[in-house]
Amino acid sequence: MKGQVAVNDAALVERLAARVLAHVVDPPTGDDPVVRFAAPDDLVAAFDASVGLALGDDAPAHDPDAVAAAVDAVLHHSVQTTHPRFINQNYAGADPVAVIGDWLGAALNTANSTYEIAPVFHLVENAVLAKLAHLAGFGGPGPDAPPDPLPPGLFCPGGSVALLYALQLARHRHQPDLKTAGASAEPLDVFVSSSGHYGAGKAAALLGLGTDAVVEVDVDADGAMRPDSLRDALAGSTAAGRTPLAVIATSGTTITCAFDPLDAIADLCGEHGAWLHVDGCYGASALFSPDHRHRLAGVERADSMVWNLHKMMGATQQCTALLVREPEQLAACFSSGADYLFQPDKQFGEWDSGDRTFQCGRRVDSLKLWLAWKVRGDAGFAARIDHAVAMADFARMVVGASDGALVPVADTGFTNLVFRWVPPELRPLDPDGLAGLDDATRDRLHRLAPRIKARMQHEGTVMLGFQPIHGLNCFRLLVMNPAVSPGDVEAILGLVDRYGAEEWTAIA
Repeated sequence: MKGQVAVNDAALVERLAARVLAHVVDPPTGDDPVVRFAAPDDLVAAFDASVGLALGDDAPAHDPDAVAAAVDAVLHHSVQTTHPRFINQNYAGADPVAVIGDWLGAALNTANSTYEIAPVFHLVENAVLAKLAHLAGFGGPGPDAPPDPLPPGLFCPGGSVALLYALQLARHRHQPDLKTAGASAEPLDVFVSSSGHYGAGKAAALLGLGTDAVVEVDVDADGAMRPDSLRDALAGSTAAGRTPLAVIATSGTTITCAFDPLDAIADLCGEHGAWLHVDGCYGASALFSPDHRHRLAGVERADSMVWNLHKMMGATQQCTALLVREPEQLAACFSSGADYLFQPDKQFGEWDSGDRTFQCGRRVDSLKLWLAWKVRGDAGFAARIDHAVAMADFARMVVGASDGALVPVADTGFTNLVFRWVPPELRPLDPDGLAGLDDATRDRLHRLAPRIKARMQHEGTVMLGFQPIHGLNCFRLLVMNPAVSPGDVEAILGLVDRYGAEEWTAIA
């Protein structure tokens, strides 16, 4: 035995790790498949050749060759999110250093709940949170100060969970006896733009506010919240005898990447005593770039902000920071004082983070970001943002030079471009002229994007998202991966053009 790992097990672990490491250091690119798309039955059959997918009664232990073949099957049939032509989601291109950081945290297999079981990771998390809060202008001692036992927030599993935390903090501030007395019957409202994330409704339902408490606020043509509409909505809530609890401002909406005007929204929150939470899951990483941080002007006035570093920064899933301007509120809201775990008389107990969260055991999600940051530095992180914008700008140029084959639908000038392919007989197509199309043509255009995407999936050439805007499907080119090149952009848009022409004829 070697520790608790048998010698033969150690050989298998090294064999499997070598396969995964080869994928990390030499990911697919260029004309390599982005996906080898298969139906569920086909995937089941593929795994039947090695170990099978099911875990039936008396599941056997498989031999090393079969297990290695199964790992190969996983790598072969999975979507290659590190491929520069995977632009389907607002995450892509995992930083290989972050992958190793995630691997290291998993290997050490501890929970970020108490200092005694995760001393290094408490300090790492605190350091990362201090720097993120500094970038957001949240104040505090600053990133160069000695570590502070009370960091300006916490890491949690995703933006939706962070929103749950933020709304509970808002309700606790509004009703300080919430934790002991329970929620009062006072009707509360939460405001979010009509372009905001659907998680607002889910959070309201889970917290007992009810989905009727979520008020959607009108947006401008690019998808940013209109302050005049928010003012009217807040006034309407008050007039109806309800209390404005919180406003969720979005910095980087999912589809158009619109940035809500934070200063104007903060003014209105101040007038009504509402908590301001900034959903920066997508766009907060603009703060890394001196050229683009202006998009979040006013974020320092927020009460809380969520920031998904697994999106633009290539940290592996999940890597979500919730920043809180007054972090002492976390313990007041969530602490239970469990004396079997958070003993007041143990060494360095003041560093324990678990009693400031709803969770107890938390993954070590800060390590992968910290390690990548140490390798890339501030300049490297800024370059990642600037490159993404530059590639999106190049896509805008290609679209503009397409002689009407490709037309922008929405463009906020950041890292994405929403566009549509236009058949020759409809060129040039003025976006305002869509209303003049007959129903049959509109239906045909609407059905075109899913067919183009299906071709891409089945041929493995590109992963590109589509969604309806104003009732008509269009594409979203979304640059996250620093490996995306002008050649990739041209290839992607060229395939949209080719598939569009072929599929338009097929659905005539």
